[in-house]
Amino acid sequence: MFERRLKIFLGLLSLVVIVLLGRAAQLQVAQGDQWRKEASAALQRTTPIETTRGSILDRNGQKLARDRACTDACVLYYALTPQADPKWLGKYAANRLSGRLGDASSRMSLAGRTRMLKDESSAVQRDIDAMWDKLARLSGQSRDDIERIRQTVLQRVEMRKKYIWYQSYLRAIKTGTGGPDSEPRWERWLSGESDDAPEIDKFTVTVGEEQQPHVILHDITIDLQNELGRHPEQFPGLVLKPGLTRYYPYDDVACHVLGHVGKVKQEDLHNDANRDDPRRRYQLNDQIGRGGLEWLCEPALRGTLGLTTTIAGDDGPGNTEPPVPGQDVRCSIDIDVQRDIQNFFAHATLRSRDPQTHETIETKDQVLHGAAVLLDVKTNQVLALVSYPTYDLNTYDRDYQVLSDDQVNDPMRDRATESQLEPGSTVKPLVGLSAITAGVIKVNEGIECKGYLELPNHHGGVIRYGRVGRCWVASMYADLLHDNVAHHPVPVPHHGHDGNLDGFLTYSDGLERSCNVYFETAADRLGIDALSDWMRRFGLGRRTGIGIEEYEGRVPVDRRASFHMLERTTGFLGGIGQGNVAATPIQMANVAATIARNGIWMRPRLVMENEDGTMPKLHSARIEVPDQIDLHLDPEALKACKLGMLNVVNGVAGTGTAAHMDELLIAGKTGTAQASPFRVIERDPVTHAVLKDENDKPRYLTFDPSTPEHPNLQVPWYRGGGRNNAQIDHAWMIGFAPADNPKIAFGVLVEYGGSGGGAAADVVRAALESCIEHGYLKSRPAPATQPVAQATGEH
Repeated sequence: MFERRLKIFLGLLSLVVIVLLGRAAQLQVAQGDQWRKEASAALQRTTPIETTRGSILDRNGQKLARDRACTDACVLYYALTPQADPKWLGKYAANRLSGRLGDASSRMSLAGRTRMLKDESSAVQRDIDAMWDKLARLSGQSRDDIERIRQTVLQRVEMRKKYIWYQSYLRAIKTGTGGPDSEPRWERWLSGESDDAPEIDKFTVTVGEEQQPHVILHDITIDLQNELGRHPEQFPGLVLKPGLTRYYPYDDVACHVLGHVGKVKQEDLHNDANRDDPRRRYQLNDQIGRGGLEWLCEPALRGTLGLTTTIAGDDGPGNTEPPVPGQDVRCSIDIDVQRDIQNFFAHATLRSRDPQTHETIETKDQVLHGAAVLLDVKTNQVLALVSYPTYDLNTYDRDYQVLSDDQVNDPMRDRATESQLEPGSTVKPLVGLSAITAGVIKVNEGIECKGYLELPNHHGGVIRYGRVGRCWVASMYADLLHDNVAHHPVPVPHHGHDGNLDGFLTYSDGLERSCNVYFETAADRLGIDALSDWMRRFGLGRRTGIGIEEYEGRVPVDRRASFHMLERTTGFLGGIGQGNVAATPIQMANVAATIARNGIWMRPRLVMENEDGTMPKLHSARIEVPDQIDLHLDPEALKACKLGMLNVVNGVAGTGTAAHMDELLIAGKTGTAQASPFRVIERDPVTHAVLKDENDKPRYLTFDPSTPEHPNLQVPWYRGGGRNNAQIDHAWMIGFAPADNPKIAFGVLVEYGGSGGGAAADVVRAALESCIEHGYLKSRPAPATQPVAQATGEH
């Protein structure tokens, strides 16, 4: 019986041994490579290698934005945690004691050394706790800012550790050792939505970021470097390291176009298309493009991190994947032309005419607020996109609060793409083209201007509109001419042609003299729906697709009035760019370019091709628009439009003769848009809270407009015009040059600049002179003495 039991026991024991040997053979032979890889992966440590951001170049290769070497103040991760790592703290305290005591420490008893080391460790911790206040004071930042940076670093490292744990977990799933936990559960844990996670201790690894110093103060000054170096004992764990910062060699020139870089935020992490790529994904405290070309070209500009992978306990160099620098991007801006125009806004020479002697008066060194856009007619590349006032991109972070609080100058607004104002008479070329193409007016059909608009009613009668529909001649000269304002008697009497009586203006006449009655009539015949549709075809009321932040403006139908008569008024006022019409300078410049191209609308282009002919990878545009659209405009209407715009600048009755240049033939259209008096909300100087009046409504600060006799130094750009300088207007001008072979189209807005034929024309001249200087336009021979109107068949 005993022997039988012994045999059974030995048999079972042999079976177990055989199973164990088989399993061992399977692990060591069949699955040996797999387990070695798993063991190696568990011991791997990866350390990122910083990369560089690509540069932004202008069309001629001049660098507008680039990375530049700097010095960063960094703190070791062990000193960043609320309580410093005990092992590191002990080593640091021991080194500090040795440095202070020298050989004396070796003669002390073990108990004495232990006691002193404990006291020194406490002193180091106190120095670390005090270090953050000192760094804030020395750098001029708030203590909250420093704490926010510190917490961001800790969060970044924690996210990195979670990522490594997650990868370990996935490997465990593949080998069947991960337990019942599912991947979605881990995704919730990684995003911070849940604390429910597997037992992560068995996947724990040390990440490289835990052994590195992290940037607390970026791009510190030489003085701060010296101050930190003088008292190193007050800053445990602080290391000064070489780094890179974004540098803008032209300071404030093209600041709105270029944008800037800022720190990555949580929403950037959530929207990151490269979140699964360890070398491309964003981390907290990384730099990302904010606005302008820095944002638009972010996918191309952003470099790819390098990675060094080492095995714990292995003294070898490890495996390194080198970093890949970001791609350089060439934009269409010519920085020299951009700077010339910007300098003119800052130090303008304005020309006016003495009402008695008719001599030209120049007023120098005047500041203007506004925008100027230059487009290459053939390609629609943006040659200049000027907005003034500006700010220095290199000090943007430091100056942000001051810039943000400056309601008077509002320097951070890109007026070229974000100022949506009534465009005034600059819409008249497109209104006439639309009406003639739609067949509601003929090219040489004369419309009588009596000084006041008269429109037919449904009963066969006529409605006369007084102040609402009057021509500018009646607005300005009714008192002087005793209401004899019919038929455009100023600046010279109108003479009819092509079978029309005197005072019956054709399309080209209406443009030259900027006749409100003509274009109000044209808009009324189109009707508010068709007018708005044609405005949208020309690019108003919608974004151009330039790629950077822009506003869409509005067209008359966007605020349709329900009452028929109000709707009709809204429509014909839209025909002269007033009322429910708003446009940006980039939109109006594009209108001029569309006319110059004989009705081909094109999307403005701000980024040029690479040298190999490919386009750099860009953020998708905020709104999808086609590259170009043929508007199929009436050819005869286009000829009349170009003739009228030519005579605006060069004709005897033109409203834009201030832009005339002997060396260049210019076609243009001025616009004078009524503006509201300038005012800003009054805020508490400390809290920035809006101040209220006794009715709990916001209080406003108001200003007196500047006049030649009484300039307002607080708002010198806020100018009054007209009689007694009491009229407040924005000045516009659009057009193209040369008129007979268009190369450059332009759109200019001068806020509170008065008549469009004044300050806006001065900006146009300065911009086109810069184009001649830099080779984009050629000077023409001295013109004939014969007036343009006569030379082209006008009378």
